[in-house]
Amino acid sequence: MQIRRKAVGLVAGVGVAAGTMLATVPAQAQAPDSVQATGSAERGGSGQRVTAPPAPDNERASARITATSPKISPSASYKHVASGGSYTCDYGNLCTPVWDPTVGKWKVFFLYYCNTYSLSYWNGNGAFSNNQTTGTKAYFYNSSGGTIRTSTAPDRNRSIDWDPAWKIKNC
Repeated sequence: MQIRRKAVGLVAGVGVAAGTMLATVPAQAQAPDSVQATGSAERGGSGQRVTAPPAPDNERASARITATSPKISPSASYKHVASGGSYTCDYGNLCTPVWDPTVGKWKVFFLYYCNTYSLSYWNGNGAFSNNQTTGTKAYFYNSSGGTIRTSTAPDRNRSIDWDPAWKIKNC
């Protein structure tokens, strides 16, 4: 009987210790913020100062335990910006802030190279600024490839719901 109680106590103690460790460790290791390339003077044009939206209403510290950081493929430069903070969307870029629950900040991707980008873990409301060459169109696609939004540059600081967005073609 005593051995059984000790075994139960040991198992319970290990479970509590493991739960405590998991609660204090981030869901995933966070790579340092990428640095955005500066706009080229030969392209003529300048960066646009943009203010990040407020944090989503449902942001809670407890949500960070199981959250996943938004990703894009192929990769693009990005930086994290605090709620209400500002960033520069350089000329030639489509800038796309999406909420990153793992750090409680906006993860702003800078899409410069013409490509079709696949989105992973892009949820909730966000924004975009199309500061590409005047007249350049960006397309936002849903899971079946249908266009959910089109933007013609310059088109600045527009809100968007990222939930139905699965891909972005920035040119």
